[in-house]
Amino acid sequence: MALQPVARHRRMLFVMLSVSLLATVCVCSERILAQITRNPLRSVSGSVTDGGKEPLRGAVVQIEAEDTLVIQSYVTDERGTYHFRNLRPDADYRVWATFRGQRSKTQEMSKFDRKPDREISLSIELGKD
Repeated sequence: MALQPVARHRRMLFVMLSVSLLATVCVCSERILAQITRNPLRSVSGSVTDGGKEPLRGAVVQIEAEDTLVIQSYVTDERGTYHFRNLRPDADYRVWATFRGQRSKTQEMSKFDRKPDREISLSIELGKD
């Protein structure tokens, strides 16, 4: 008979530990979700055109994180469009395009701009040396 209270005590201890663990997981999950919601990953997309507003297929668009100097590249499609995803919310970025040796002006995207999705159009004047 002395074993029954011990078994009951162990069962009660197991239930209490399980509830505590579940509560901890819920609180941590809520904090992680709140962090993601406050600082979602960003993206930037747009198009590259020539001086006459014609799309430039095959232009190379590059984006550089100013803090790490890591550069990602994207080759535009037949409509001259590009898209970069999963950009950190805590970094400033520079975006530019090149086509046949010509380069667009550099556009900047600030970490203080809280819009998760930005559209940046780039223009390259062709025929200039």
